[in-house]
Amino acid sequence: MNKKRFLSRIFGTMTIPAFAGMAGIAMTLVIFAVLLAIEIGYRVFFMGLHFTELPNPPVVLFVEIIVALACAGGVAYFAAARFRKSLDRFNLYLNDARGDGETDLGDVQFAELRRLRAGVTRTVGKLRRENALLRETAFVDPRTGLANMIAIDRAIAATLARATFEAPAALIMLDLDRFTRAAEQVGSYASEALLAQAGMRLKAELGGISGPSGAALREATIAALQADEFAVYMPHAISREHVATIARAIRQAFAAPFELNGQSISLGISGGIVMAPEDADSTQKLFRHAELALRLVRDEATSGFRFFTPRLTRVARGKYKLEDELREAVANRGFKAVFQPKVDFRTGKIVGAEALARWRRHNGKIISPAAFIPLAEETGLISQIGEQILEAACQSARVWMREGLDVCVAVNVSPRQFEKGNLTDTVMDVLKRTGLHPNRLELEITESMAVESPSKVAEVMGPLRMMGMKLAIDDFGTGHSNLSMLTQLPFDVFKIDRQFVSALEGDKQAPAIVEMILAMAETLGLQTVAEGVETERQADFLRRRGCTMGQGFLYSPGLPHGAFLDFLRAFRANPAPLSTRQAS
Repeated sequence: MNKKRFLSRIFGTMTIPAFAGMAGIAMTLVIFAVLLAIEIGYRVFFMGLHFTELPNPPVVLFVEIIVALACAGGVAYFAAARFRKSLDRFNLYLNDARGDGETDLGDVQFAELRRLRAGVTRTVGKLRRENALLRETAFVDPRTGLANMIAIDRAIAATLARATFEAPAALIMLDLDRFTRAAEQVGSYASEALLAQAGMRLKAELGGISGPSGAALREATIAALQADEFAVYMPHAISREHVATIARAIRQAFAAPFELNGQSISLGISGGIVMAPEDADSTQKLFRHAELALRLVRDEATSGFRFFTPRLTRVARGKYKLEDELREAVANRGFKAVFQPKVDFRTGKIVGAEALARWRRHNGKIISPAAFIPLAEETGLISQIGEQILEAACQSARVWMREGLDVCVAVNVSPRQFEKGNLTDTVMDVLKRTGLHPNRLELEITESMAVESPSKVAEVMGPLRMMGMKLAIDDFGTGHSNLSMLTQLPFDVFKIDRQFVSALEGDKQAPAIVEMILAMAETLGLQTVAEGVETERQADFLRRRGCTMGQGFLYSPGLPHGAFLDFLRAFRANPAPLSTRQAS
């Protein structure tokens, strides 16, 4: 083993010409020695000479040996060196990953090497073609044929450093409007074709822009990002005005519907715009600020374009801080339920209450539900908040029941709670823990949720309604209700949105809308609750038109558990307006 290792170390560091030269010298020395021995033997046995009598003098023999060894070693060395050059050219050809043809095999000696050359050329050519295809696909989005995230990232990294205030660069982050709904409409396979059409339309529109704005698109990169997002990076944006013109052209291009499998699909597009280096000096900041601008578009409207401003960063920081506090409040069960009564118009008695979520921060400031509910929806925390409010509402309703008060409690259910798929189990578990009878609980869902997922609502609510629970449709009249949807879902209560109630005294059309809703509910045999009742005139109108219940500041704002229990005990058949009833 040691001998093999020794030889491996020696021959492992030796070149082919050196090995050939040494082998030639060794072979020549052996042949010379054998021939000399044969000649001496012949002279001894056949000629009768003594073996010390050599054919030539020792000096001559030594010179002959040296010359023979030098010639044999040199010839072997140079022949092997020529062979090594052919091998080196093969090695360079194999290592040439560029595939630009600079390394050429040319003519090679020996038939074996020619056959090897042919095989290597075919194999390397195939590998280079595959490598070129891989390099191409690595930077192309397979769905749209546009550049992908890697490609646009490389383009930004290569040119962003050259952007100046006089010659800025720009990034437009784009997001298709209503694409999720369209994908559900046409199916996942067709949605890929729809996305490809959107990419082609975007590319065609930008390619057709001419003039100064067209110059701003010189060397621009149009990329398809994740989901239904696109991006346009312009290293020579020239000015904000040109970028704004391009943004308007993009929006106008997506105003026309798409035609897919005989269907007409309207999408629309929104975008966030960042200028560099004014608002970003790195790839990361470009995308982050563009996303902030796009998110503000989504928060404030359904569609449009917006430039990034430093104020958005401050807004985002405040939002992240609020999100951290929101998570802490959820973990510490910091959300409390307050209860706003529902008064029966016919008897004047309190027959129910709606549980509303309230959040008081550590500094004592109360955060409006309008501020934290959308954030809770966005972060997914609304499910945990909803469960905490549901449990608090059921505990309070259990106390009312023990007090002999015939008052039901209504709890709002968010779309997120439906999406989780375990709402039925959650409600039944809370009822079991609190000991509340199901007929004392009412769940409220929004009209838009009922329209979008009627089968899902029916599936979730079926088992609960069989136990005696009620289902109310909230904000009725503000969405896109239709009679077919109303017949699919077993509603018990319509809640008339507060905007119609508050407009009863100032809008001539509001009374007609309210009367239409009340007539529809009466035809279907449903109860009605008018939200936002604030004046006696509103209450009187609703009472005379047959509305079942009223809810609003005329009777009481939302009250915590203890105050609401006192309110229930003190309430009389004819409740006084809020101005004469002070809540603790």
